[in-house]
Amino acid sequence: MTDRVGLLMAVAAASGLGLAVAVSRFAYEGGTNGLTVASTRSTVAVIVLLAFCWLTRRRLHIAFKDWLHCAGLGALMSMMYYGNVGSVEFISVGLAALLFYTYPPIVAVIYALILREPVPLMKVVALAVAFAGLALMLGVSLGVSDWRGVALALGASVACAWNAVWLTRKVAHLDAVVVTLHMALVAAPILVGITLATGNVVWPDASVGWGGLIGVVALQCTAMPFYFVAIPRIGALRSAMVSNVQPVVSIVAAYLFFTELLSTAQLLGGALVLGGIALSQWYDNRHVDST
Repeated sequence: MTDRVGLLMAVAAASGLGLAVAVSRFAYEGGTNGLTVASTRSTVAVIVLLAFCWLTRRRLHIAFKDWLHCAGLGALMSMMYYGNVGSVEFISVGLAALLFYTYPPIVAVIYALILREPVPLMKVVALAVAFAGLALMLGVSLGVSDWRGVALALGASVACAWNAVWLTRKVAHLDAVVVTLHMALVAAPILVGITLATGNVVWPDASVGWGGLIGVVALQCTAMPFYFVAIPRIGALRSAMVSNVQPVVSIVAAYLFFTELLSTAQLLGGALVLGGIALSQWYDNRHVDST
């Protein structure tokens, strides 16, 4: 039987992350920019993770070899932090959310083409469906959307995919919360340094902007502990399946807050991406249940 509390926490975490993408639009309308939002979020994330580790009495020390992996993962995390919400500075919330959420099929491609692991036929079909959706979204969006937003969202997606592969292959033996903290301790200085070096520290000049900035930070940093508590209760696979609600929440919130609508072709492409991901996860779940 699925743990209902764990499931509820996973849904809350996914919904919070999806809502944060939409709320970031308020921050940009209030005068700030993506680097400032990402730097603030990453700095607060370190504080939240430190507090969570202290409350749960976790041991923070790790071997130097493992820390080097965490440092590389932290560099990828900085791109995830920035690209995920920073893309909304340039493109629609819905498109940003859907482009970022192409990372699960990218993970499968990394395993198949770079790590040379065999891919079952059902997962090949799922990948084909997902990438057909991505191609459709890009085909109708590149001519009318700012390329910077598209690049940021896809860059964050690729970084997230590599992060997932690296985590499972090199530091899976460590406490996930402690690993995330060490990653954040690298990601935060990178983002803050880039923001300062490029002169992009731009704080909101209106209350709506401060509300958006605080909302993004609060939603994303609150979601992390929820996921950490949910995964041991319901498992990584079910947590990943629940996370499919993230882009849906972003799209619905964008409509409710800004009456923002995606084109029919963009929605169809997004549906194909999510459908391909769901098919792949269904196959994984069935395979796990049968073993």
